[in-house]
This record gives sequence, C-alpha cells and structure tokens, in this order.
Amino acid sequence: MFLLALAIPGAGPGSGEVAARSEAAPAVEAQQVKRASAIDPGFGGVIISIRSELYLEEPLDVYFLREGGKIANPSDVVRFDRKQSFFAFGNSTVKYQVRAYQLPVGTYRMVAHGIDCPKIPAQDERCLIDRRGLTGTVEVSRPSRGYDAIAPTFEVREGTLTNAGDFALTARNTVEWSAIPPMELSKVGRRFRDLPSGPEPVIPEGFALKFGLFPRSFEDDRGRRY
Repeated sequence: MFLLALAIPGAGPGSGEVAARSEAAPAVEAQQVKRASAIDPGFGGVIISIRSELYLEEPLDVYFLREGGKIANPSDVVRFDRKQSFFAFGNSTVKYQVRAYQLPVGTYRMVAHGIDCPKIPAQDERCLIDRRGLTGTVEVSRPSRGYDAIAPTFEVREGTLTNAGDFALTARNTVEWSAIPPMELSKVGRRFRDLPSGPEPVIPEGFALKFGLFPRSFEDDRGRRY
C-alpha cells in the first residue's frame, strides 16, 4: 500500500506532510478533439505536446491555471498528461505526442507538474511515497514541482487554434518548452487548417529547452532528489 504526501525539498523523512491521496481530481482533464468541427461555441482549440526524458512508471501530469481562477478550484485548472506506451521497449516518451484539445476561452499559465501526486504541487513542493519493502518502509520521491507567476502561458480565443508548443519534463525536474517541429505539427494541424491561428505562447526566460531529450530510467531519491 502506498502513502502519498507532499513535502518541502530538503526536508527530512516524514516532515512537511500535507495530504494523503484524495479521490477528488485536482484539475479538469483537457478534452481532446479530432477536427475543427468538434470545437464547441465559446471554446478554442490548442495544439500541445507533452514529453518526458524520464521513464514514466505513472502518467506525467502538467497543470495550467486559467487566468482569474484559483488552484484550489479544480474547474479552474486544466491537466494534460503523457503515459508510457504499453507496447514500447524502453522509454517512448522522448518522442513528440502532438494532440489537439478544446478549452474555454482564456489565458492559461503553467503552474505545476507531477507524477502520481495527490494534489497540484505548490511552488517548491515535491511528491513523496512511503514504499514498503522487505527491509521496512523507504521514502522515495517522485518528479514534481510547482511554478510561480513567471511561467509559460498560452491564450485560447474562440474559434481559433493556438499552437502552445512542446512541454518536456527533463532529468532536472523542470518542464521546459520548445517549438513543435513542422513535420510533427502537420500530422494534427492539417485537420484544423480552416481555423485562424491564435496568439503565440509567451515563454519567459529560463523555460526554453536547454538540451535535447535523452531517454533515462526512473530513479528514486536514494542519493538523488528531484
């Protein structure tokens, strides 16, 4: 049985606990759409890719808060995820996975990422799991981080298509942004070519992807902290 909690980085085992796993979802899952005609009135389309160079034992969630909303209100937060392919040998999540979604009109700011977390991590929080083994309970970490007000944003306008770009989890426990290559973008974008283009995303300094992604295994925090 797993016990999940959030703790401040650098804290000792068992300190900083704020919650056990809750059944209530902390965010709304983004609604995927396959074509422009599927976008509802009052909504706009967004194309986004989520990647990870860490092998994902559990899905990676990347959270965005709608401007004017509150993180404490799940309906104000949208969640995009990425899962490890069941049929892949090794880490398949370094590859682009470009998908289109419909979102209510508004500006969305990246506020956190997490793997198997009970809630949306606040700034400088990380997920901890007490894992029971043959020698007792061992506390291990999961990649997770909350971001402050200076983080990537994208705007969704009614009846338009916003290219939000690619958001990749790195081994530095940071989600970093890069443009989606044209070849990858065209696989999805051609089904929405009749829609006007939305605004470009706003990417603050320090969030641009620094290096290419390299497939890595999943490591716990014995000797290493995410």
